Amino acid sequence: MDAEILKYIGLCAVLVWFLIAGRLFCGKLCPLGFIQDLLYKIPFPVKIGTFAFDKPLRLLKYAHLLYSFVLPSLAVFGILKGFEPYEAGALLYIVLGLIAVIIRRPFCKYACAIGAASSLFNKVSLYKYKTLGEKCIKCGLCTKQCLMNIVPYTAENSPECIRCGLCKKACRKNALVSGFKTTGTGKAY
Repeated sequence: MDAEILKYIGLCAVLVWFLIAGRLFCGKLCPLGFIQDLLYKIPFPVKIGTFAFDKPLRLLKYAHLLYSFVLPSLAVFGILKGFEPYEAGALLYIVLGLIAVIIRRPFCKYACAIGAASSLFNKVSLYKYKTLGEKCIKCGLCTKQCLMNIVPYTAENSPECIRCGLCKKACRKNALVSGFKTTGTGKAY
C-alpha cells in the first residue's frame, strides 16, 4: 500500500477515535497518565491543587500540539517545506516527572499534544458525561477527586476532562453518568 495513503488512513483513524471518545484514552489507557498518578502518590509535604497561572499554562499544550504535530504534519504532506522541530523531550519529561510529585498530572494539563488534540473533540464526541441536575447537590466530592482540577457539575465535557471516571465514583447521589447515550434517568449506554 502506498505510504501516502497509509498516512491519510492513520490520520482518519485518529480523528474518528477523537470523534467517538474525546479524551477517554487520557483517563483510561495513557501510560504517562498512570505514571504521573503513581508519582503523585509519593509522600511529599506540599501538594498543590491549583495556583494563579494554572489556567494560562494549560494553553501550552495547544502550542505543543501546533509545534509537534500540526507543523510536522504539514511538512510530511508537502504543504510546509523545510520544517524540522527541535526535540527537547527528555528534559521536559524529567521536569514534569518531578513536578508530578506535587501537582496531579502536570504533563496532561500543560504539555500533552495528544491530549490537546483530543480535547478539541470532548464537546462533540459520542462518549459524553452528564450531570443529572435533579440528583446533584453540589457537595464537591467529585471536584475533590478530579485529576484535572475541574468542577464536573459545572463543566460537563470540558476540554480539560480526561474522562477517568473518578468523579462518578465519588458521587454518592449517582448524579454523574457517562456513556455513548446518556439519559435523564441516570442510565448510560
